Amino acid sequence: MSFFPPLSIADAIDKIDYNQYLLPAIQRDFVWSSGKIEMLFDSLMQQYPIGSMLLWRVEGNNTQNQRFYGILKKYRERFLNRSEEVDTKKLPSFEVVLDGQQRLTALYLGLKGSYAYHEYNLAWKDNEHSIPTRYLYLNLKYKKDSSKDLNDSDDDRKYEFLFLKPSEAKNEDGNKWFKVGDILGIRGMAQLNSYCKKHEIEDQDAQEILSRLHDIVHLEKLIHYYLEKGSDFTRALDIFIRINSGGINLSYSDLVMSTTISGWMILDARKEINGLVDEIVKEYGFAVNKDLILRTYLILYNDDIKFRVTNFSIKNAKDFESKWENIRKAIKEVFQLIVDFGYAPKTLTSLNAVLPIIYYLYKTDKVKDFHKKVAYKDDRAIIKKWLHVVLLHQIFGGQAEGVLKAIRDTLKKEIAKSPAVFPAAAIAKRLSKTNKSINVDKEFVENLLYTQKENRYAFPILALLYPNLKYKDGDFNLDHCHPISNFNEKKLKLNNIQLTDSNREYFTDPEYFNSIINLQMLDGNENKSKGAKQLADWVSTNKINKKKYYFPNDLNFSSFDKFAKQRQVILTVKLMEELKF
Repeated sequence: MSFFPPLSIADAIDKIDYNQYLLPAIQRDFVWSSGKIEMLFDSLMQQYPIGSMLLWRVEGNNTQNQRFYGILKKYRERFLNRSEEVDTKKLPSFEVVLDGQQRLTALYLGLKGSYAYHEYNLAWKDNEHSIPTRYLYLNLKYKKDSSKDLNDSDDDRKYEFLFLKPSEAKNEDGNKWFKVGDILGIRGMAQLNSYCKKHEIEDQDAQEILSRLHDIVHLEKLIHYYLEKGSDFTRALDIFIRINSGGINLSYSDLVMSTTISGWMILDARKEINGLVDEIVKEYGFAVNKDLILRTYLILYNDDIKFRVTNFSIKNAKDFESKWENIRKAIKEVFQLIVDFGYAPKTLTSLNAVLPIIYYLYKTDKVKDFHKKVAYKDDRAIIKKWLHVVLLHQIFGGQAEGVLKAIRDTLKKEIAKSPAVFPAAAIAKRLSKTNKSINVDKEFVENLLYTQKENRYAFPILALLYPNLKYKDGDFNLDHCHPISNFNEKKLKLNNIQLTDSNREYFTDPEYFNSIINLQMLDGNENKSKGAKQLADWVSTNKINKKKYYFPNDLNFSSFDKFAKQRQVILTVKLMEELKF
């Protein structure tokens, strides 16, 4: 390994464009925020060192024996953060980035690419409205005229680099925005002076800032690197793991992926696993990652399910590849099932909860169409109830390996006896001997009843109480029994509610009027008929079965305190029953 003469940033950008800098298949996704890229450029302007890179020279047969990927050219949050494979057959040689991927990608995105991130409070849709494309700009007037005082900021920036939409880069309020990528087309002082004259950049400070940017991109040799020339891929892999295991944002899954990728001989592990992650995100909305996919293999085939590098060998990786298609189908089938149960990203509070279900379907060979076959109707009902219960008990919080192994081992034992239905009762019995018990008592249930409508756990509670709605079709609505609009000072006066020491908290505290105590789950037609009607009027007009909706007899709003007390008792009894196996 030797230290080579440094390069300019412009030279590095050219190497990226000509596929002379590539990434190994074991590379990570790009993880830097827009703010971190802005900070990198500010550091360069201030002459701060940005560290050395480590490259591996690949030539001869090695150019075709492994998979290699290009540097990411455009970033779109959630939808485009991975590089594309490069056909290296016609490349006699190139250099692979073992350390420095994030920095090189950041430089490219700032100078020649783009960075699109999600607009707050908008839907996650892959379009310019939700995730607008932004380019890196430098405010040439910052030092003299900018209204933003960045000198007092915690990050000590001296220059104002910002990723902006083109519509935001307006030269107003004393700002003069320069698109950073344009500096690549300005080479030498003559072109720089010509640019300043053409664009009326007459301020001396602005000219100095632009000149400084020109120098760090074209003149100064800021890309320092070591070059590994050996032809041994195993050595390159070992170097990558040793260097990156202490790096920022490198997870165990990144290291595990390196072994998995090395062990897959026919399929492209990176493409297959990341492709499945993308499918689940796009088709079902759940933000899974490769950790879940890799852990699925451990659950299915490894006695020790702890997520550690030593649990993934080349032998394991080959076994994983041979079983991949069936594992992939099982994972997708379970997420389809979860959606049919009515769960969404907000309400599925632990992705680990899907792992036992994947194990069960896979090991009982029920993967194909489990979510819709009539023969599995009872089995689905048991799994749905089990999922509601374990999520409400929050058993997968903290270190989940212990509880997952206990459940997996119970499933293995019970499936060997009889694979007829999901063994929820046996799992409950096994967990009762741990600190992750799913047994219930009255206090636990009563606390559930105070869950607020906006809480993520409101859905599984109400789904247990109203199991027969068409959750598969999304035909369900969380609704207040007594309209929420009743519970304000103005409406209380209009309804002649006299607040006393005994009823005040029921009419004024959300723990009662915005909790499960005053909530129900309605289908679309019921919700439409209910609207903002008073509860008593709705029940009377539509001849609603009070028992079905867990209503006491007196439904008048003036008696809400009595309604809350009585419904609390009714719901407690019902949930005590539903939460048991």
